[in-house]
Amino acid sequence: MLSLTKKAAVSLDKRGLGEHTARVALCLDISLSMKWLYEAGSVQALADRVLALAMRFDDDAEAEVFLFWGKAEHWGGLGLGNRAGYVDDLVARRGLDYGTKYGSAIRLIRRHYFGSDERRDRPFAAPSPVYVMFITDGGTFDQDVTTEQVRSSSYEPVFWQFIAISGKTPKGEFAYLEKLDDMRGRYIDNADFFTVKDPAKISDDRLFDKMMTEYPKWLERARRGGLITP
Repeated sequence: MLSLTKKAAVSLDKRGLGEHTARVALCLDISLSMKWLYEAGSVQALADRVLALAMRFDDDAEAEVFLFWGKAEHWGGLGLGNRAGYVDDLVARRGLDYGTKYGSAIRLIRRHYFGSDERRDRPFAAPSPVYVMFITDGGTFDQDVTTEQVRSSSYEPVFWQFIAISGKTPKGEFAYLEKLDDMRGRYIDNADFFTVKDPAKISDDRLFDKMMTEYPKWLERARRGGLITP
C-alpha cells in the first residue's frame, strides 16, 4: 500500500491536487456476471487503488463501500486495517446477486452524503466533494432512473468515475455509459467513463492517470458553480 499511495501521490501532484481533500466512495457491481472478476482478484486490485486514493484525499483515510445489483446497499468502510481479504470477505458474507441497476446505487450514495435522492434544479453546497469510483461489467436495467439521478446530482458536489470492465462483455454493452459521460442538461458535467479489460492487468500509474482525467476540471467548475463551500 505504501507503493500504491506514492504512485497515487505522483498522479495527484501532476494535477495540483497534492493537498486536496475529498471523500472517496467505491461502488461495486455485485451481479453474478462479475463472479470471475471477484474470483480472479481483479476487484481487490481495484479496491486497493481506491484505498490508496482515499489515503491521499480523505481525512479518515478510508473509502466508503457501496454495493449494487437490482438493489443497493451500504457495506461500510475500507481502510488500511481491514484491507487484506476485504473483497473475499465481502463475497463470502454477502454473495453475488441478480440484476444491475445503477440508479439504485446512485440514489443510495446521494442519500448517504447529501441527505436526499430527490430531483434537484439548483446548487447544493457541501464543504468537501465526493469522488465515486463506480465499477460495473454491464449495462443497467434502469436507464431512465440513472439518467435523472446523474442529472440531479450535477447540482451536488459529487463526481462519478464510471469504470466498465470489458473482458467478457459484448461490444456495445457500454453505449449507455458513453452517452452518460457526455449527457446534456446537467448543471455541471459530473461524470467520466473509461473501460479496462481486466483491472488487475493495467499498471497502477496508468489507472491513477485515468482516474484523474476529468476530475480536476470538474473540481474547478464545481467551485465556480458554488457546489463546494469555501
